[in-house]
Amino acid sequence: MTELERELLRAFEDLQASYEKQQQEWQRGYESLQTMFEDTQRDNQALKRQVMNLSKQVNDLSESVSRWTPEGKKR
Repeated sequence: MTELERELLRAFEDLQASYEKQQQEWQRGYESLQTMFEDTQRDNQALKRQVMNLSKQVNDLSESVSRWTPEGKKR
């Protein structure tokens, strides 16, 4: 093997190692984003349930208050 061939082989091996490292970093980044997305989705569902419960409480309280006000008693 000539010196040029050895240099080309080393350059190719370095490039391959760099590509593999970058590929692993992309994979870790993707997995991290996937986890964050799933966590956010779960948190959003929990918040949605809380908002629905709070809205129901507000509506129930509003109905109760309207029954105790003069305008509500006229109905």
